[in-house]
Amino acid sequence: MGRFRFCVWLLAGLVFTASSSSVHAETPMAAAKMDTAAAVNMAGRQRMLSQRMVKAYLMLGQGIAADDARIILLGSINQFESQLAALKAFQPTPSVRSAIINLEGAWTKCKPLLTATPGKAGAVALYDANEALQQAAHGVTLAYEAVSAAPLDHLVSIAGRQRMLSQRMAKFYFYRTWGLHDIPSEMELHLSRAHFTAVLIQIESSPLASAQFKASVAQIRREWEPYQQVLFASREPAKMRMDASRVAALSERVLAITEELVAQIVAQAQGAPR
Repeated sequence: MGRFRFCVWLLAGLVFTASSSSVHAETPMAAAKMDTAAAVNMAGRQRMLSQRMVKAYLMLGQGIAADDARIILLGSINQFESQLAALKAFQPTPSVRSAIINLEGAWTKCKPLLTATPGKAGAVALYDANEALQQAAHGVTLAYEAVSAAPLDHLVSIAGRQRMLSQRMAKFYFYRTWGLHDIPSEMELHLSRAHFTAVLIQIESSPLASAQFKASVAQIRREWEPYQQVLFASREPAKMRMDASRVAALSERVLAITEELVAQIVAQAQGAPR
C-alpha cells in the first residue's frame, strides 16, 4: 500500500466505506453518545468534509491519484450524511435547529454536483455552492459551541478548524491546477495558510493546552512545513500540476495528525466538570 493510500485510511475516527448502509448504521450509536464537545467536534468535521469532498472531486476530474480520490470522495459523502443524521438527533437549542436546517439546505444544493461526473463546469458550479456549505457547517459548529460556552469546547472548535484548513488549501490548489478561479483561489490559499499558522500559535499559548497538546502541535508543525513548502513552491499552474500528487498526499497527512490533536482535546473536554 502506497503512502497516500495509507494516509487515506489512517484518520482516527474517519475510516470510510463506500457502502452508505454500513455508514448510516452507526448513526444511532453516535447520537446516543453525543454531548456538546462531541457535537462541536462532529460539526467541525462537517466543515472539513465540505472541503475534502471538493478536493477529491477536483483531483478525480484532473486524474490526480484518481483511485484514491474516488475513495475519498465517496467515503466523505457517506460520512457527511451519516454525521448530519447524528447531529439532527441532538438539537438542544433553537439556534442549533436553525443552523442544521441551513446546513441541510446547503447540502441539498451541493450533493448533486459532487455525485455527477467531475468536469470543469461542475467545478465552477461547486465553487460558490461549496463555500456556502462550509459556512453553514461552521454555523452549526458555533451553535453547538454556544450551548455550553465551555472554554474546552471552544478549543475543540478552533483545533477542528485546522482540519478544514488543511483540506481547503488543497482544494484551492487544485482549482488553480485546473485553471479555474485563479485569482480568488490564490487569495484564499494564502489566507488559509495565514489562518492555519495563527491558530497553531493560539492553541500552543492557550492556558488549557497541556503538555500532550503542545507535543501534538509540535508534530503538526513538523508535518505542516513540507506541506506549505509544496503548496507555495510555484504560482505557475503547469509546475503546480507536477506537484499535485504530493500536495494530495501531504494534505491527508496533515489532516490525520490534526484529527489526533482534536481527539485529545475532546477527551479532555468530556472529562472536565460541566
